[in-house]
Parts: sequence; C-alpha cells; structure tokens
Amino acid sequence: PCTPERLARCPPVPPDCPEAARQPGCGCCQVCALGPGQPCGVYTARCRLGLRCHVPAGEPRPLSALIQGHGTCLPASEVGGMRTEEPADSIEPDDMPLESTEITQDQLLNYQLMFPIGQDKSIPWNAITAYENMKAKRISALKNWKEKGPCQKELYRALYKLVKAQQRSRGEIYKFYLPNCNKNGFYHSKQCETLLDGEPAECWCVYPKNGRRIPGSPEIKGDSECQQYLSSQE
Repeated sequence: PCTPERLARCPPVPPDCPEAARQPGCGCCQVCALGPGQPCGVYTARCRLGLRCHVPAGEPRPLSALIQGHGTCLPASEVGGMRTEEPADSIEPDDMPLESTEITQDQLLNYQLMFPIGQDKSIPWNAITAYENMKAKRISALKNWKEKGPCQKELYRALYKLVKAQQRSRGEIYKFYLPNCNKNGFYHSKQCETLLDGEPAECWCVYPKNGRRIPGSPEIKGDSECQQYLSSQE
C-alpha cells in the first residue's frame, strides 16, 4: 500500500514539469508525464493527455517493443485510426488450449518479452520473465508452473489472450490487464490495469486468495488503499 512513509520517500516532481502522472503499474510516486516525441512503454511514465504511446505499424514485435520502452509519444490525432481497445478477455475461452504449450514456444517466446537490465518491474512482468526462462525446460515443468497458484494460472490465460488480441486487431493494444501476482502465485490485494494512451489507470482491491473484488471497495483512477478494505472484511 502507498503508506505515508512510502510517499515521503518519493522524489519530487520537477517544478518545470507541465503534467504530473502516477508511476506505471501500481507505483505510488508522481512522475512527469512524457511529451511529444519522447520514448515510452509499459514501464515508463505515461504520455501526456492528448498523446498516445505508439509503435510503428511495421514493428514485428509490438508487445516486446512496448515492454522495452521503444514506443514514441505522438498526438492522438496521428495514431487514432490505428487504435484498438479490444480487451484481452474478449477472446472466447475455446480459443485457448489450456493444456497446450504451443503458445509459449511459438508465440509468447517469439515476442522476446525481455526487460532492460536493472529496470524495476511489477510482479506480472516478472512472471513473463519466468516464461522466458522456461523455454529450454521440459513441458512438465511448464505445466507445474501454470498450476502454482490461481493468480499465475489467470496470468497464463491473460498473456495468451493479449497476444491473440494483438494479432486479431493487427494494430496496437492501448489498454489491457495482467493479474498482479505474488511469489506464491496468489493475488496482491491491489490490482491495476495498464493504459498506454495517457489516461490514468484504474485500480481496485481484491481478495488475495481468489482475486475477487472486495465488496465496498471502489474502483478509482489512482491509488487505492486496499488494506483497509481487507481489514474491514475480517
């Protein structure tokens, strides 16, 4: 949670910053939103309002490019025709072979979802690294990883659907959600979507064991103190 102590450790936003934004993912600090022409991606600050993080249409690995911060903030009017907000969960369950490892070897790993060295990564993207590290291991090891916990199992589905959504749209995905899992495969109480179009991301609170939304907890654009809602349910 974004406690007062954590917020006190946040570096100040430069005084000449024209627009502040929350850190990507579930970060607590404020950073300066990116301006036109600046590089952007999943782990960078968001683009300013009116801009979108754009990857060129000819980029063979658009998801990988966004993860590595190789997008560019451009006016929404210049990339509006290519935008898609097809949610990852819009793909029918029958489209995904749960027991097949074909997606891991032939699709996810072909995107080379790797991270810059030393970059702070949220838990969902650490799970993608785990996928990458498993490409040389046996199929049984992959299946064991899939069954490690409910959050990681949902994450496997979400990764598959995200790739399929990008392939179907033949454009760019500006809005998606990947479960925020802990090291034991269960859910962090705070979950956030990922937006690459300059808008603040929505966050909500869930039960760690099953990922269900906590009754009475709000869905807000910004920080959500989920611990108070967990405590109220005990």
